[in-house]
Amino acid sequence: MPKALITGINGFVGANLAEHLHSLDYEVAGVDRGDICGLAGVSYHGLDILDTTALTDLLASFVPDEVYHLAGISYLPEADASLVLALRINIMGTISLLEGARHGSPKARVLLVGSSKEYDNTVSCESISEDTHPGPTDFYGVSKYAGELLGRQYWRQYGLDVRVSRSFNHTGPGQPPKFVCPDWARQTAEIARGRRKAVIEVGNLDAEVDFTDVRDVVRAYRAILEKGGPGEVYNVCSGRAVPLRFILDYLTAKAGHAVSIITAEQKLRAHKTSPRLVGSYAKLMAASQWRPEIPIEQTLDDIYDHWLRELTTKSP
Repeated sequence: MPKALITGINGFVGANLAEHLHSLDYEVAGVDRGDICGLAGVSYHGLDILDTTALTDLLASFVPDEVYHLAGISYLPEADASLVLALRINIMGTISLLEGARHGSPKARVLLVGSSKEYDNTVSCESISEDTHPGPTDFYGVSKYAGELLGRQYWRQYGLDVRVSRSFNHTGPGQPPKFVCPDWARQTAEIARGRRKAVIEVGNLDAEVDFTDVRDVVRAYRAILEKGGPGEVYNVCSGRAVPLRFILDYLTAKAGHAVSIITAEQKLRAHKTSPRLVGSYAKLMAASQWRPEIPIEQTLDDIYDHWLRELTTKSP
């Protein structure tokens, strides 16, 4: 039975990845902050990602075939609000994980999850490939690019089998409502159930975003470790730009009646971003035959249905 360790397993992607690996008969261990993990079938270890000794001991005792490094500050406003903490976790936490793997489980294949924020996201770009030189324009992107450079150096200098994703936006049922798709889906579900007035608060609606369903994303992560190459970087994306206005219209149509849209100042991002940044997954497809399978409409349906269930189980 193959064995996998997931850092940040209590997060949105971690839970989906654990479910996917379980479906393939993996033995799964997880690391995160907090004392408990609500996922069935996971050997859970609550520890600080910066505790290199504890990570090394865990890796040495569990001896995973694969390590998925998801732990980190992944929400841009949170990174801005706690910059030093975000850099410590995203950069020093990555070093801690790499050191733990090097000394505790040097034969494991390690995936470092990076971000499309490593690219210059102030300029519109179609079908951006891994050959495009990174040019992050915010501290979050800087921290993820630093992690990528560190991982590739561990491969070159120590022979540790490290592979890296540059993951574009992803969403799906269960994602926290601080992100745009679940935010709008939750508001629409509340309107449909009579829990709020027929008004939805939004931020910038001008962008077109490359969204991938999280269930496709976790398949991509395993494909990178199964079929990718050490030291290589792979975009994980849909290759399609979806206008935010389409997403809003698709979701609000579910309310069953007219919905007013207002711009909320607190939802506008401080950073200038590209109105259209689309990735190419050609490299990953060539290596593994992976391609996104779930259309954005199904993703939005599933997110909306998730919030309807949440409202049903909670009293007004």
